[in-house]
Amino acid sequence: MTFTRLSLDLHHPPLDGFLSAVDRSMNSNTLLLGAVADVPVGPENQEVVFRAFLQSEAYAEALLDADRRRGWCNLSHECEEVAFERPLLREGFLATVTRLGHREFLARLRWMLCEAYSPYDKHYAEPEAGKLVSDFADELLDGGGSGWTFASVEPDFLRSTGYFSGEAPLPPVYFDGGDSDTATFFHRDRICYLLLTNGSP
Repeated sequence: MTFTRLSLDLHHPPLDGFLSAVDRSMNSNTLLLGAVADVPVGPENQEVVFRAFLQSEAYAEALLDADRRRGWCNLSHECEEVAFERPLLREGFLATVTRLGHREFLARLRWMLCEAYSPYDKHYAEPEAGKLVSDFADELLDGGGSGWTFASVEPDFLRSTGYFSGEAPLPPVYFDGGDSDTATFFHRDRICYLLLTNGSP
């Protein structure tokens, strides 16, 4: 199974508006990755495809590219074109996939803005959050949820900062080990997206 990285304009207002809002609300380094698989992806092979994607070069490239383009520089040295330590994946990860419906997916996005722990009290009011979510979803889902499959993924596949666990970090790190670590996988046919958050104090 092979994947090709899907280049995303992360500064495009519908995408940047939502991602930056999640950054603000959850105090997160929010990342959005895109890829094209060489096979159609559906509920029956969703978890297999996701695990294969995590172990692909396209995933590593997309992760590093999103980290640089959003200006976080957590996964590379000062966002320079340098090699970063491999493997990116945490040893023994499970990345358990749990199916979401379209409404649950949208509710998950609203939760990030309105209900998830916000250490600096930066929650969004429902009308503004609804617009940010709607614009983001419309941009990625071609104006609707028809034909798309959604899932939450156990966020245990990227190495941890040790913020909550106290474990010694082994860079490059992303997740913090708290309730604001999320991974959301959604796809239609061969197009796949992965939305990541790591909000923490």
